[in-house]
Amino acid sequence: MYKILHFSGGVYKFDLLAEHVEDVGGLLFQENRLQIRKGSYFLSEEVQVILMVPFNELSSIRELASEIKGEIEDVEIEEPLKSNLIHSLDIYNILCKADDWVDQNIISEIEEEEYNTTGTGLAEFDDDENEDDNDHVQDKLKECLDLMISLELIEKRGTKGKSEYRILKDNNI
Repeated sequence: MYKILHFSGGVYKFDLLAEHVEDVGGLLFQENRLQIRKGSYFLSEEVQVILMVPFNELSSIRELASEIKGEIEDVEIEEPLKSNLIHSLDIYNILCKADDWVDQNIISEIEEEEYNTTGTGLAEFDDDENEDDNDHVQDKLKECLDLMISLELIEKRGTKGKSEYRILKDNNI
């Protein structure tokens, strides 16, 4: 499972932490940078970011954060949002592998295959094969996708009456 954490610290070597989080299968959310100035003089810059990492990597994340003079705090999140964030990581991985626009129905099918293989995913809400449960899974998928859009992780477009999603492309690259 995953743990949701808050990092705050300087920007010096922050990229090392960000790269390590991604390497261990984690994800960074809502990166904010704060610059402190006095008049026209720059005094300091701080980074604050929410991250999600696997439990077995907590010690390495905390150690690296300490090395770069940052602080890690646990974040307590209400269950519906926490569940959506964790399921968002699965969706994020699907979209990373596709590296292009993906239809919501395709994401749903891949999530269902993942559930049949590992027993985790949005399909865990679909114990019976009736239509109401399938609608519930589709609603949960839509919630996760909307959350990811609000966190600026993915983007959405409508094509031929269908919604397609992809990883948000950085225009600065």
